[in-house]
Amino acid sequence: MRLLRDDDVARLGWAEVLRALRDAFRAPERFQVAERMQLVAPDGGSWLTMPCASDDGWFGVKQVSVLPANAAAGRPSVQAWYTLMGPDGAPVLGAEAGVLTKLRTAATSALAADLLAPPTPRTLLVVGTGALAPWMAHAHLHVRAYETVRVWGRSRARAEATAAALLAALTEAPVRPAVVLADDLEREVRRADVVTVATTSRTALLEGAWLRPGQHVDLVGAFMPSMREGDEAAVRRSQVVVDQVAAAQAEAGDLIQAAAEGWSWGDLAGDLADLVAGRLARADDRPTLFKSVGLALEDLAVARLLVGA
Repeated sequence: MRLLRDDDVARLGWAEVLRALRDAFRAPERFQVAERMQLVAPDGGSWLTMPCASDDGWFGVKQVSVLPANAAAGRPSVQAWYTLMGPDGAPVLGAEAGVLTKLRTAATSALAADLLAPPTPRTLLVVGTGALAPWMAHAHLHVRAYETVRVWGRSRARAEATAAALLAALTEAPVRPAVVLADDLEREVRRADVVTVATTSRTALLEGAWLRPGQHVDLVGAFMPSMREGDEAAVRRSQVVVDQVAAAQAEAGDLIQAAAEGWSWGDLAGDLADLVAGRLARADDRPTLFKSVGLALEDLAVARLLVGA
């Protein structure tokens, strides 16, 4: 069995990851995905287990710890491990899954943006300064040629660090946009062509009143019902697409809370499989909004690349 560190996983290319995810969402029925298991950890944390099997015999499980109290001690708040078993039942791979998770999360959003974002956007706004933020920007830059990437965070110091990390990651990017700090969130949202939000917020940061037709919004945080990045108006005014409907109904805090405030699940436009298959077209008369909670089939599709399967 191969054992890989995050640095090994980081060698995967965006193009091959995007291609693997597109293939997975083109035929999601090929995957058996059990409901994510979540246990309560100390100090408001969580233990998560995400299994998935493919119809050609591959089986993978991701184990995740979400321990917010770690931040005060200088340790990662989220850590993960992935185990992959082959069609003969033998374990073939064990890998740190921090980079795996960031890579597949960002690439899934980029895949959705490739189908929902305006064709010639100029400005990408990154909302959030966590470890995922530079990955989100880098992934979006692989599907659209932005002129400017703006970074907003509650802490200017952390926003500066995020912008620096993004610039460092752009050395091999297909385009090299300007990277600047954003101060006023409302003003920046109103003028951005695409907005990607990756935070752990429990209150809405993005207001529907700020959005305009033709704009694309990507909500990545709020993977639990108690979390939220966009308000009810942002959901109601947009063409909403999710990574997978059942998962969103169980986990997507933005949508669950919007549904409690008047939005209807019946207004959901569809899921990523609908987009990839061409059953769903981008709306031009309102904003588009992609909400992801993260799926085990994404992990499996990317993990298989690590063993050439």
